[in-house]
Amino acid sequence: MKNIVSMILLALVVLAGSSGCAHSDGPYKGKVVELDTGKPIEGAVVAGQWTIEPYVHSERICDTKETITDKNGEFELPKGSCWAHPFAIQSKPWVVVFKPGYLGYPPLGASQEDRKAQMPTFTGREFKDKKQYNTIRLGRPKMRTEREFTVSHAEGLFHDNDIFGKLPNLLRLVNEESRTLGIGKIGPSDNGGHK
Repeated sequence: MKNIVSMILLALVVLAGSSGCAHSDGPYKGKVVELDTGKPIEGAVVAGQWTIEPYVHSERICDTKETITDKNGEFELPKGSCWAHPFAIQSKPWVVVFKPGYLGYPPLGASQEDRKAQMPTFTGREFKDKKQYNTIRLGRPKMRTEREFTVSHAEGLFHDNDIFGKLPNLLRLVNEESRTLGIGKIGPSDNGGHK
């Protein structure tokens, strides 16, 4: 009897591993506003990247999505979907919010205190529950170096050429800010993205 149970369990594991299913997460809704005034920021890009761990220590990127804030600063980041066996674990999205002339999300900083200095409402729990409404408050940079770090940070989070190809609005806005700062074009190329 034990052998039959073991064989059935093994068969189920093999079938689960060979047949895939769609995992999905989202959509995520919210609003992007100015830190000091609370006014909506139109035209900010909200980009998300999902990963999946089909087997222990085998995480891979499985989907990327983006959207643009409307005139009220509101957005809906579409659902991210990944294809894998039923027991795979899909992550919550890694999200970037970017608009030229503003500090981005997630805020820069080596510690939670540093990040909260740029974005006092930052908790690190944004985009963790698809039912929550995410209000992202973007401040204005005070120095050119803050703008340079912000554009570099947005580009670096999605540095893979294939991923940037799936995020045309993020690429467009990062290049717009790069041109303004005179730091060169970002995008798909043979040398890691910079042209």
